[in-house]
Amino acid sequence: MSRKTDEYFKDVPMKSYDLIKEGLIVFGVVSALIIVLAIIFSSPDYPTVTAKQIATYEPISYLRTFTDILLGKSEISNYGPPYDNDVKNAQSLFGIAPAKILGTTIPINAVNDFVIDPLSHLAVIDKNVQTSLDQFKNASPQQRQVWIDNYSKALDNATVVNGKVQIVNGDYGPLPVIMNGLLLLGKSGLLEGALQKNESPYDFYNLNYTKSLLLFQGKVYHSVAKSLNMLGEDWGIANETGNYPGAWWLWPYTFFYQIPPMSTSPNGDLEVGLIMIGLFLVLLFLPVIPALNKIPKWVKVYRIIWRDWYKK
Repeated sequence: MSRKTDEYFKDVPMKSYDLIKEGLIVFGVVSALIIVLAIIFSSPDYPTVTAKQIATYEPISYLRTFTDILLGKSEISNYGPPYDNDVKNAQSLFGIAPAKILGTTIPINAVNDFVIDPLSHLAVIDKNVQTSLDQFKNASPQQRQVWIDNYSKALDNATVVNGKVQIVNGDYGPLPVIMNGLLLLGKSGLLEGALQKNESPYDFYNLNYTKSLLLFQGKVYHSVAKSLNMLGEDWGIANETGNYPGAWWLWPYTFFYQIPPMSTSPNGDLEVGLIMIGLFLVLLFLPVIPALNKIPKWVKVYRIIWRDWYKK
């Protein structure tokens, strides 16, 4: 220390402490504990649910997802900011809606991004798909609506034969070819790649998985989560696969989702987020908040930590 520092601490009792040694010991113990627990329990994480799995094992649900998108009934179709300008359902508090203020930062057109664009890749090698896409895009909105409504009703009684979805004959226009093309993309494992295309030809790596994650966010992911007891009614995002505990350090965040008004409010996410921000600010400025900064002096925890000194 400097001469000024030595003078300042001249009459202050000191206790030697090896910070590096202490850190290495903690690192070694924690590392050994992690390795042992990993060997015994392995990882509870469920493998990623892919479009290929859904198209192969749940083809009707797979096609229903795209039909709902065409109908404008999917969760992403009218999600609002940051994906589109539909702000009527934006969460707000005291009339202030942060999502509305920030606006549409990740614009998504559900029909084009999830149906038309992926199929345009397949259309390069399949002229039937190209013809059907052209027919669909050139039809009037009223005609497209008739085809989609008829196809949606037919899916209610659809059957799967040898991996193919069978529906009764009807006026579906080009939709059977379009839907079979989407099913083929899914089964081939190429759908995610078609959705995650690079925005720039100079991008070598693509780390933007927004669209592929949003596609099956509704009923499909919900059914998978239900089978794994991960819906969140009890523990929210702190629940892990099966009976394993999840991110326990997030329990203060998920706790507020279990109590009114957050548990029943349509603005629950915003309310919980603001509460957590408020608690963080309290902790951040605790040393300068009157009364609260006196808590350490009142509870005297420091006497327990330095009990060997206070014994004197």
